[in-house]
Amino acid sequence: MKELQYLFEPCFYDFSFNNHKSHLYSNVITIDKLDDKSMSDINSLAIINFSINTGKKNFINSLYKLRSYLYSYRKIDNVQIIDLGTFINNTDAFENINGLAYVLSDLLLKGALPIILSDDRSVVLAIHKAYELIKRFYNLAFILPFIDVNADNLWEQSKDLLPWHNEIFKDNNLLNNATFIGYQSYLTDNEALEWVENNFYDTLRLGDIRENIKATEPYIRNSDIVCFDLNAMKKAEAPATMLTLPNGLYAEELCQLAFYAGMSDKSSVFTFYNYYPDKDLQDQTIQLLAQTIWYIVEGVSLRVKDYPFTAKTQMIKYTVIMDSAVKELIFYRSPRSDRWWIELPIYNTSQIQRHTLIPCLYEDYLAALQNKIPHIFWNAIKKSKK
Repeated sequence: MKELQYLFEPCFYDFSFNNHKSHLYSNVITIDKLDDKSMSDINSLAIINFSINTGKKNFINSLYKLRSYLYSYRKIDNVQIIDLGTFINNTDAFENINGLAYVLSDLLLKGALPIILSDDRSVVLAIHKAYELIKRFYNLAFILPFIDVNADNLWEQSKDLLPWHNEIFKDNNLLNNATFIGYQSYLTDNEALEWVENNFYDTLRLGDIRENIKATEPYIRNSDIVCFDLNAMKKAEAPATMLTLPNGLYAEELCQLAFYAGMSDKSSVFTFYNYYPDKDLQDQTIQLLAQTIWYIVEGVSLRVKDYPFTAKTQMIKYTVIMDSAVKELIFYRSPRSDRWWIELPIYNTSQIQRHTLIPCLYEDYLAALQNKIPHIFWNAIKKSKK
């Protein structure tokens, strides 16, 4: 990992606290101290500043301030943070994307979990290219205010520097599934919703989160890449975003989603984008971003190597006999975390049946006992037959 020092500039930040041992800073390895022995047996996260543009110094400088908040928070055991600092970019945006993809692929192969703070959501393209380099399939989860992947962006100011939609969502053999969480119905046109439905992707509206935020947990747990668009926040909660919308997520909800993402044994890359420091006069949004990252770190520290790292034979099996087209549903519960999965039968081209597990909730098991087939099961079945 020592070669990464030539691709990054270290972050310099001032602390307003003295006792580092009780703060998250004691978990940090800075890039100037990085060597091939830096990776430990405990969970490692790598924080990366990435500006796809060359003229976003205000954005990068604000991320130094983010460290001052983040590293002053309470220390978390069983985790280390590798602060890589700022990726050194050049005038060619595509070269920046490809360079970051190389870094991410190296981190993923070494078992580190990148957290990328970017000024543009084209960073998703770099993450995709990283998975191409390591030839690994993935599921995507977006926390976002509206769905616009099927057409031109709804608003001119939300356009990305680089086009990435087609490469991610068309002829991409690595993408298994995508989930769109927190979207607002009146901002999302019918064409986009039809596109989501036709591809059997999953959606959870802002109202679904407000009614039961636990409903998001299985979808996030099933995602390898979790993308946080800060435009999903209410302006009153996070004023320093691009769109500053009157409705959106509350701060507590964003932190809860981040905790779910961190605790998921499957999630391996996290990214945040659309933070605008010029609007953050009292550091309200940068503090929220720091707290959200802290909850990712806390979630990672509590990982217990559930499925797919633990075989389903080590979990408790529940079989529900159904009076419907589906004759039975099989559930599994982890004794380590008390989380639930539902078994999904899949037929390949030779009609040989195999099974896989998809995350679900205890409430889905209770619904099956009432002869109700969970929506998460039906959508996965339709996706497998596409």
